[in-house]
Amino acid sequence: MQGKQLISAFFRENGISCIFQLPGLHTLSLNAELFVSKTLKIITARHETSCAFMADGYARASGKPAVLLVTPGPGLGNIVTGCMEAYSDDVPLFILHVDTDRRDIGKGALHEIENPENIFRYFTKGIFKVDEASHVRSALDGALGRCTEGRPGPVLVSIPFSFLDREIPDTPHGPPRPPGQASYAGLDEFLNDCRDILAHKVRPVLVGGRGLMHPRAGDIVEEICARGVPFLTTTGGKGVISDRAVFSFGNIIAKGVARDILDRADLVIAAGTRLREADTKKRGVRIRELIHIDTDERWIGKNYPCTAHFEGNVELALEGLSGTMRDRVFEWDLAFLDGKRNAERNALQSQTGHAVINLIRNASPSNTIFACDLNLPSYWAEYYLPVYSPRSFLMPRGISPIFYSLSAAIGAKLARPAAPCLALCGDGGLLPQTAELATIVKYKVPVVIFVDNNMSYGILEEAMRSRYGIDGSMRLENPDFVKLAASYGIPAASADTLDGLRTIFREKVAWDEPFLIEFKDTDNTPPWE
Repeated sequence: MQGKQLISAFFRENGISCIFQLPGLHTLSLNAELFVSKTLKIITARHETSCAFMADGYARASGKPAVLLVTPGPGLGNIVTGCMEAYSDDVPLFILHVDTDRRDIGKGALHEIENPENIFRYFTKGIFKVDEASHVRSALDGALGRCTEGRPGPVLVSIPFSFLDREIPDTPHGPPRPPGQASYAGLDEFLNDCRDILAHKVRPVLVGGRGLMHPRAGDIVEEICARGVPFLTTTGGKGVISDRAVFSFGNIIAKGVARDILDRADLVIAAGTRLREADTKKRGVRIRELIHIDTDERWIGKNYPCTAHFEGNVELALEGLSGTMRDRVFEWDLAFLDGKRNAERNALQSQTGHAVINLIRNASPSNTIFACDLNLPSYWAEYYLPVYSPRSFLMPRGISPIFYSLSAAIGAKLARPAAPCLALCGDGGLLPQTAELATIVKYKVPVVIFVDNNMSYGILEEAMRSRYGIDGSMRLENPDFVKLAASYGIPAASADTLDGLRTIFREKVAWDEPFLIEFKDTDNTPPWE
């Protein structure tokens, strides 16, 4: 078959149902093949950076690899930020780069760059550069396996566009690659060490990250915590279990009851989390003694010394740990901690940021997916928004890029069309993404867009004020967001009070159609203050 037919067949055989792209002359042959086959949903965005973040949101919400099709030159260059974020936050992106013809390099061919794949050397799990037509299928198979095995992450396959219409030799390939086998190496020794450590502990706490977003992991967490063990999460772990559970006490970075739990704990068991400095130490998280379980050794011991650690199948290790704790009774008073948490929430209601997040949570269906950016409402949500189901809180905490939430929400909604989806945007972060309002309309993606409009880069404005005594240096000039949405045919409404915001959610938001809400916010206080 021709190269383009082989690629289309590869996608079908591996259950790929959605591809994000911005086409160019080099991809047209493949675009035509995919269009005629009608077996895939092709989402054409207005900018490659948005394309990459849509794929990121799709992968986070679904737990499956997301495919990104890009052209050479500027197309490939524009996904660098998205690829960096995916690599730094363990997101499985499958990037198919249709390149110029290698024979034309050095002649001034359209979009030519010599060895452009080298740009991605330090922020992909693997680069598969195809120089012979007979290697196309093996490169595709190898890349998909690398994308998902062990710690997930982005891979890049680079194929010359001339291979798309070339007859490809029939190379043998097996069935789709099964999930990686469970790793047992060192598990018995690890569990024996844990048994000895736990024998002398009375107040352990379990901390979970995004590595626990697997079907069985949440059940195992509940088994452990039902014995009276508090559960905290990292930002990536929000939603591993429902925050309605009596033993769930929110994000590890929050002050108040979460900090009290860590201060009183005589052991922290961290599972499926990297415990990166930016997510923990820089946020004031202190750990007295640690058992660390993660996919590989990359982050073990980097920021906190470990008394015991295991690298491999996190779910398997956690299940074994649950067995070692089966007959233990611990000294935590969860009812007392729950009372402190409720008092803390009531006190925080005097803060506008918390009141807004609380209002949004109460006005949204319990299974809503929240796609966040780096803005004040998103930070308040990161600290305090209750999440009730896995893969329902998306926030870019890899390299922490801005301009993420709207695009990621589109991808997340396409991944899980039955779940309501809300993008938490700031005015500064939304404006460069507004071209994707056209994508929402074109593909009828019913995303609710919340815009916190404080006419500034609010986080930076607060920092300039508190550190240097300078006001107004981060001020922005914005369009009328309601009219902007209306110009795309998207209904919208604006409010400048909590009561007005509540009325919009109650009377105008239907969740089955796109809607934009502008909240005119004058309070720039971040949650860490």
